[in-house]
Amino acid sequence: MEKLTQQFNLFNAVPIGVCVISTNFDIVFWNKQLEIWTNIKSPDVIGKKLIEVFPNLNHPKYIVPISSVINGGPPVVFSTQLHKSFFPSYLPDMQPRLLHTTVSNWKCASKHETYAIISVEDYTYLSYRIKEHKRMRDEALKELEMRKKAEAELRESEQKLRELNATKDKFFSIIAHDLKNPIGAFKNVLELLYQNFNDFSKEEILEFIEPLRESSAQLFALLENLLFWARSQTGRIQIEPIEFDLCDLIRQNISLLKLQAENKQITIESDLPERILVNADINTITTVLRNLISNAIKFTRSGGKIVVSAKVVDGYAEVCVEDNGIGMSKETMEKLFRIDVHHTSLGTANEKGTGLGLIVCKEFVEANKGKIWVESEEGKGSKFYFTVPLAEI
Repeated sequence: MEKLTQQFNLFNAVPIGVCVISTNFDIVFWNKQLEIWTNIKSPDVIGKKLIEVFPNLNHPKYIVPISSVINGGPPVVFSTQLHKSFFPSYLPDMQPRLLHTTVSNWKCASKHETYAIISVEDYTYLSYRIKEHKRMRDEALKELEMRKKAEAELRESEQKLRELNATKDKFFSIIAHDLKNPIGAFKNVLELLYQNFNDFSKEEILEFIEPLRESSAQLFALLENLLFWARSQTGRIQIEPIEFDLCDLIRQNISLLKLQAENKQITIESDLPERILVNADINTITTVLRNLISNAIKFTRSGGKIVVSAKVVDGYAEVCVEDNGIGMSKETMEKLFRIDVHHTSLGTANEKGTGLGLIVCKEFVEANKGKIWVESEEGKGSKFYFTVPLAEI
């Protein structure tokens, strides 16, 4: 046995563990590296059976493949994950060492005997390195994801900045065009009246006052919408949802605007259920209804008709303000609700608009978690729709 052991002394110089067993599973060699890893000295195991020293190996999942190798079969591998305890070994901190074990066949020509060489590699630190690389990879992927998110947020910020610039341009455009004209009219007429007051009769003075009255109404509407819009942009308009009957609110607004419609000989009708309970801010929804019905009156010819209807659709109340007025082209519809496009049209009685009413409507509807849109065709009238959430029952 000793002479046989000397033949394997070369394995004491390699940094892997080596154990040699005979066909009877007797241990004939146990190298220095295995002594270090298992804390079992060579004299304590040489000549003993493998399963005597390591009872955990007395199992078919070990004995059968090892016997196959000894009888000339191909090498067998016992992986670190499934067979951590092939040769139990521990690190200084008592954590199990991950040993990767391979069993190979070797025939001794001089003795005409067959042996199994069990070679053991320590994958513990390799496993740690793999875990560390995995951790570093995960951190790199996380960092990459964060950068992508930051880039997306940057692009979003740039888009918002462009929209803010467009908003600023729109604001100055409104100030330049819509405020200048009525104020200029005021200035000119008042200057003329002041310089020639004693030369005009009461009837002539009334003729001068009429355009002032129209300009003041237009100016008031513009300033009112500008105030609503500015407050919505600065977050000063507080949306306070309450439960209320939308149909009742629609009837109230129709009643308030009925005289305005009758002055143009326009009929306002309603197609409403008895009630629809919604959860929204009543003040902003009132502003939306008033703007949409006023617009319908503005763009409907004398003798025309406006129908305001409401129904329940998929958890929302859907309101439609329909007129049989002049309608609008696709190009015009694309300009509506946009703050970056200055669009205003004269009504059927040459009523002037502010260009901000529908923008205010969009702000308020979306603040109430609804949507607003339009369907129209030139010469065939328009339908303005908006939704608000239903009250929870």
